[in-house]
Amino acid sequence: MKNILLVYFSGTGITSHYASLICAGFEKRGYSCDLLDLEELTDLPNLWQKKPVALNYTINAEVKRPLSKYPWPYHDLKRAIRSAWENPLFSSFSEDWNKYDLIGFGSPVYAFRPAPVMIRFLLDLPIFNRPIRSFSFATHDGAQGDYEAFMQEVLSRKGFNYVGHLDQSFIYSASVVMRKDFNHLSAGRLLQKKSRQAAVKINIFLDYLSSLDSDHSYIYPGPGTVSKLVGIPYRLVYSYGIDLILNHFLFGYGIDKDNCILCMTCVNQCPQGLIEIDDDGYPIRFYHCMYCLRCLNWCPTNALYFSAATKDKARFSGLEVLEEAVKQHHLDYKAQRNQ
Repeated sequence: MKNILLVYFSGTGITSHYASLICAGFEKRGYSCDLLDLEELTDLPNLWQKKPVALNYTINAEVKRPLSKYPWPYHDLKRAIRSAWENPLFSSFSEDWNKYDLIGFGSPVYAFRPAPVMIRFLLDLPIFNRPIRSFSFATHDGAQGDYEAFMQEVLSRKGFNYVGHLDQSFIYSASVVMRKDFNHLSAGRLLQKKSRQAAVKINIFLDYLSSLDSDHSYIYPGPGTVSKLVGIPYRLVYSYGIDLILNHFLFGYGIDKDNCILCMTCVNQCPQGLIEIDDDGYPIRFYHCMYCLRCLNWCPTNALYFSAATKDKARFSGLEVLEEAVKQHHLDYKAQRNQ
C-alpha cells in the first residue's frame, strides 16, 4: 500500500479538516496521499440536479412544509440506488484511479447517510474491475447510525474491496445556528482536543490497514449482528427526533433584505444549486435542501435564516476562526505575563 486517495465533500469545513488529518497520518508513515474535494472535481449542483437524490427528512419537509407549489422531483434513496447508472463523465476514473492502492470516501453524516451530493457522486461512479481497496470516513455531531453499512454496500456495488471505516465528532456545528452566542475560544479548544483524539484513532486504523497487506483476499465483515440489532430502535428514535427538530426549528428559508448586500455568496456556494434570485434581485430558495447550513454560515451579514429559531442567532464561521481565537488567547496570555 503506497498511494492513497481521499475523496470528500465538506459542508462547513469540518470533513475537510478530518481528511487532512487522515492524509497527514498516512504521510507520516511514508505513504503518498492525495486529497480531492468533490466540489473541485465536478460541477456538483449540475451533477446532483440531473438525478436529485434526497433523504427522507427533505422529502418529508416538501410534504409537510412546502416552500413552493411545485415540489422538486426528488428521488428517494431506494429509487436512486435502483436507477444508478455509470455516468460517462466519470468513466475514466476506472483507469485513472488504478494507480491508487487505497481510496477513502468521506462526508458529513446526514440522518445516518452521506450528504446527498456525495451519494449522487458514488452512484454515478463506474464499476471498478480491479478491486481497489476502499474505506469510508465521516464527521458527525455524535451519532452516525448505520452510515458505515451503507457505505460498505454502495462501494461494494461499485467493485471496491471495502476494508473499513473511520469517524469522528469535532464541533456541534449544526446546533450553532440556533444558539444566541457561540464561544469561539471554547470551540477552538474543543477542536484541538478532538483533533488529538482523531489522530490516535487514525493511527489505530492505519495499524489495522497495515495488517491487511499480507492477506489480499480479506473481506470486511462490517458491523456485527448485535450492533445491527441495537441500531434498529436507536435509528428509529433518533430519526424521529431529528425529523421533529428539523421540521419545527430549522426547515424553511427567510431573508432580511435590509441586511442583504446582494453579494450572492449563498447562491454561488449552495452545493445543490437550489438558491435562486427573485424578481427583486434577492436570493430565494423555493425547495427544501439537505440543510448543510453553508448558506447561513457563510452569509457575511447574517441576513439569511431558516426559521424563527435561527433568525439573529450565532453562525459557525469556520475552523480558521476557532483556531485564530485560540492563537489570540495564547498571545494575550503571554503578553499579560510579560507585563
